[in-house]
Amino acid sequence: MKTIRIIMGCIALLLLCTTCDNKLDIVPKGKTTLENVTDLELLLNQEWELSTHPVSDLGIICNESLGQMLSIPDELSQSNTLNHAYLTYDEQADRAKLTNQDARYEAIYKYINYMNILLEKLPDATGDESRKAPLMAEARIFRAYFHWLLVNIYAQQYDAATAAEKGGIAYVSNPDVSEQKTKLSLEETYQCILQDCSDDIIEQLSDNNATNVFRADKAFGYAVRAKVLMQMKRYDEALPYALKALEQNSKLEDRSTIKETLSWSLPYDTPGNYVYMRGSTRAAPCMETLSIETSQLFEAGDYVNNYDAAGGWSDMYGQMFAGLSNCKMYMGWSTSANEYGINADRMFYTAAECYIRTGEIHKGLELVDRVRAKRVENYESFVALYDQQALSEEEAMALLQKAKWIECISTYENFFDCKRWNSEEKYKRVITRSLGEYGTYSIAPDSPLWVLPFPANATRYNPSLTQNY
Repeated sequence: MKTIRIIMGCIALLLLCTTCDNKLDIVPKGKTTLENVTDLELLLNQEWELSTHPVSDLGIICNESLGQMLSIPDELSQSNTLNHAYLTYDEQADRAKLTNQDARYEAIYKYINYMNILLEKLPDATGDESRKAPLMAEARIFRAYFHWLLVNIYAQQYDAATAAEKGGIAYVSNPDVSEQKTKLSLEETYQCILQDCSDDIIEQLSDNNATNVFRADKAFGYAVRAKVLMQMKRYDEALPYALKALEQNSKLEDRSTIKETLSWSLPYDTPGNYVYMRGSTRAAPCMETLSIETSQLFEAGDYVNNYDAAGGWSDMYGQMFAGLSNCKMYMGWSTSANEYGINADRMFYTAAECYIRTGEIHKGLELVDRVRAKRVENYESFVALYDQQALSEEEAMALLQKAKWIECISTYENFFDCKRWNSEEKYKRVITRSLGEYGTYSIAPDSPLWVLPFPANATRYNPSLTQNY
């Protein structure tokens, strides 16, 4: 009976892999029928879909948005829901009890299991020997990235002084579903991530791969390591990797074309995408309602806001669907924010912040301006402002934070950034949300709401998965 319960718990943690062109068949203890290099490579040919919904919960918590197609009056009338807890910043809500399942958590561990199957079987697989090393490097990079997403959603922010005592996640490095996975400390989790995205691993990846935005190349590898190190607040170490990623791919989306076309199309295969990972069906519209506070951050010359005749960021749609005035909503069918992936546009901001944090403020603001030049008509140069006023780090960061917030709408970035900034005295802040006639709510930098709960179908059978808040 004990064995059965363990197996059930592991299955909850790691969904059994589904068939991959009828070739991926799981048999006991993670064994598969995949025996050659070509078949195993199918595990990397995924259109990564991490959930049945976008990043709404993360956006609500950091007050970027009010969720995907949520009627605020309706949500506030239902007190015993996660949406209500996050919209009102209710720290007393039993979020673990309200989270029996979590499609994102399960999907990420499913993909991790794909990577582990490949890593276990590829050394002995038949076929092209020269393909083994780069394929294994891809699997290691993806494994690192997926765990990094998990640890920043389901654990506290990394701090070197306390990481050894704080809880992390289960770092899964083998496909044996009968083996119960133990939650590591935050420090142990990050060390495992760093091992999986080491220099040696990155160098085995292919050069820029413009033909397949679902596969990992050097640009993605460097970007992953840059993201990991920046989240650890090791800004001087993160910077070279961010710059190397941009050397591989620095293609910026040019939104100035909206002025002529009166429409905004951002397909999944946009050249600046390093790896594309969606949070919802690719064909679905954005339709994320921005908070009142986020809606006020658009610069005056924003191309999408001003010229997209098909919808744009519209107050009308926010009123229509959310039931609140003064909050914007985008209504478009051909856009995708690459919710859980990485692109060059946002890597510019990674490099920019690292420059600013290491004292090279001019260089940092220069990179921010390069993105804003493609976003804002007649934008006011931050570099020129710096040259005139000799801005401090804090002043330069304030400019970056405002611009990056709009750039990263409908992705995980703003949520992760808030957690990191909240761990630093000079950047932590209380976030206050106005819901108009329905009240005003605030979340403190140290609120437990910044950590999402492990789902009950995982914790029920795994005693090591204690909540991290």
